[in-house]
Amino acid sequence: MRVFFQKLFPKRLHKYWKKVERKNFDKELILITDKFICSKSYKFLSNYWHILCIDNYEKLREYGFKTYGSNIATNYFTFKNVYDDMISDSLSGNASDFNSSKINFSKKQNNFSSNQSSSYNYLCAMLYYALKKSNYFKYLKNLDDKSFLGFDDPYIEIDDYNISSDKLISLFDIEKIENAFGTKDKRTILEIGAGSGRIADAYLSIYPDNKYIICDVPPAIFISYKRLKVRFPHKKISFCFDSNFEQEFEKNDITFIFPHQLSFVNKKIDLVLAIDCFHEMDKKTIKFFFEKINNITNNLYFSIWEKTKVSYSKNLLGKANILDYKNGDYPIPNNWKNFFKENLVFPKNQIGLGFKIDN
Repeated sequence: MRVFFQKLFPKRLHKYWKKVERKNFDKELILITDKFICSKSYKFLSNYWHILCIDNYEKLREYGFKTYGSNIATNYFTFKNVYDDMISDSLSGNASDFNSSKINFSKKQNNFSSNQSSSYNYLCAMLYYALKKSNYFKYLKNLDDKSFLGFDDPYIEIDDYNISSDKLISLFDIEKIENAFGTKDKRTILEIGAGSGRIADAYLSIYPDNKYIICDVPPAIFISYKRLKVRFPHKKISFCFDSNFEQEFEKNDITFIFPHQLSFVNKKIDLVLAIDCFHEMDKKTIKFFFEKINNITNNLYFSIWEKTKVSYSKNLLGKANILDYKNGDYPIPNNWKNFFKENLVFPKNQIGLGFKIDN
């Protein structure tokens, strides 16, 4: 009944925003949201993201920004529940390396149940011992607890490291990206759908001199902005919703834009990233992003579930938005050459894809 009601009367962010009491929201978030709802980017929100955004706003209103790591982050890439089909044999095989006497698997994480906490803690241990076998383990020390653990984020302690899944998965993601492209000569990065900002945080912690552009919607764009301000207090970081993009880009280290502003990006971007986001969009929105990406870069990396049904996408006729990469549901342009395809370390049923774009 609830699902059917949602089809007839879908929740919409602008209706929620018009009625909600705003006194508990940050002034910057209010300004960003007002601008977003009036922008051309608002039409790109899928039914799923209207619902998710409203949920995130409610959590911000009730708990504030300082606890997003234990509540809002679970709507991005912090997993409360881990299932067998997400764990590869190579990952679970690391259990034999555990020094169980030094790992508190029973640690209760804030806003997680006991079972969810145990599952999360065990995942962190598997990821940690897998990362120890990688060349990217050396970068773990670059990641700062002020941003990765400073917002009530779940974590455990192993070998004198504070370990969160966000820390470890971000390094595995960067390893995939570098295996595909190499990033030392990629001086300008544009990330679509940055979520909590974990990839930008990790990437700029390793390559601090690079420029970074984040293209997203609120409240995620606000969350990643606040997080990166904490991590990089000396960098020039600002929104570019009203001013000239070229001017802002030149003077900023990190620049934030809405999706429709990709039309105003007139310079070549060394590398475009889209981690864990395209599979949550309507097909027409994916097509929009692909068309814009085609004009601004020669290098694209994105990660998606191999096959997924977008939540709340069923229409009144019962047809849902199914996205199956093997079935051609992503409108890959003819001038894109897929040269890299690998399953992620976690979740194993996501794939990382690298494209060279001839434009």
